[in-house]
Amino acid sequence: MVGRKVLPIIVMMGIVSLFADITYEGARGVIPTYLTIILGAPVAVLGVVTGLGDFVGYGFRLVSGRLADVTRRYWTITFLGYFVNLVAIPLLAFAGDWQLAALLVVVERLGKAIRTPSRDLIISVAAKDAWRGKAFGVHEALDQIGAVAGPLIASLILLRYNQYSLVFLSFGLPAALAMLTLYATYRLYGKLEMASATSGRAGSARLSRTYWIYVAAVALSTVGFMHVAFILYRAHGVFADWFIPLLYLLAQAIDAFSGLLFGTLYDRIGLKVVAFGFPLTALVPIVALHPTQYTLVASALLFGTVLGMQETIQRAAVADLASVEMRGSAYGIFNAAFGFAWLAGGAIVGLLYELDFKLIIAYSVLLHTQDGAPHCSLSSQSGVKESKMGTPKGG
Repeated sequence: MVGRKVLPIIVMMGIVSLFADITYEGARGVIPTYLTIILGAPVAVLGVVTGLGDFVGYGFRLVSGRLADVTRRYWTITFLGYFVNLVAIPLLAFAGDWQLAALLVVVERLGKAIRTPSRDLIISVAAKDAWRGKAFGVHEALDQIGAVAGPLIASLILLRYNQYSLVFLSFGLPAALAMLTLYATYRLYGKLEMASATSGRAGSARLSRTYWIYVAAVALSTVGFMHVAFILYRAHGVFADWFIPLLYLLAQAIDAFSGLLFGTLYDRIGLKVVAFGFPLTALVPIVALHPTQYTLVASALLFGTVLGMQETIQRAAVADLASVEMRGSAYGIFNAAFGFAWLAGGAIVGLLYELDFKLIIAYSVLLHTQDGAPHCSLSSQSGVKESKMGTPKGG
């Protein structure tokens, strides 16, 4: 159990993410169909837009993370990011062509990029060293309740009204609730947690070798990760349109359990837990090779399992590998590499999809057999596990 002093702010920030995820994850569950089927974008564009959105969503964190370290205005940056992140979704209702819709998708990701390093730093400071895996696992689980509810709401609206504009407009309410909850969290805990952040022991103004090996291992794996957008696109014609968001719901639901499981394992064995993700990532397109209802469901569940592991371990590990003085930049650098991997992977998978789906399988398997080298180096590093009870080494 996460410590009692840690739990309140983790839960409050988790509730913020719950409402935010209802908003943008609910929208993301219908965006592939909206862009391609409703607005007429080519499937290759779907890959580029998805990859570009994720690249902006992760890559701009290099800037926002550094800005957080320089200004120490963690809450201000978090508020700004959530606002940009959430306001873009209702505006999708007014997009008359796929070009404008694609722009709003990227803007939504930009908002997430602005706020995430500061938000994760706030959580990491609250969580303390020994509980980070569990704390981020709890936050991820609450986050995923919203990620499950959002696609479910979208599916029910499409089933009843079959209006995509109504789906996007309906997400204005949880967006407002997210902002109100964030303000309440700041009023209750903001000054206390940031006083803790600025009064901690000074650490080394550099990032450790283990940190850079970790970045390389995760980026290489991500380049070969087939995005759930392609599973949703592949489901068109296999499932009714109203049911397709439920596949995204399943991925988000298993994400919650995966985050708690792998967060607990991380607290026990450290970065060695990353090894579980490589074979699971390669299995996602293999299972989806023959698109049936069963294989698409299984593929979505595999995607969610890997995503839950990534989103929990990434955030805990970066906090353990960097002191608070460098942590914003550490999150930013890591996520810039991660976002570039998403962009490259999304574009490559989109092009391979147009040629032959079997090429995606060969590509993913090949990349994940290459993950062995950085992972062996990663597993040989003991710094993370040893530093979890004190000042992070090399951070």
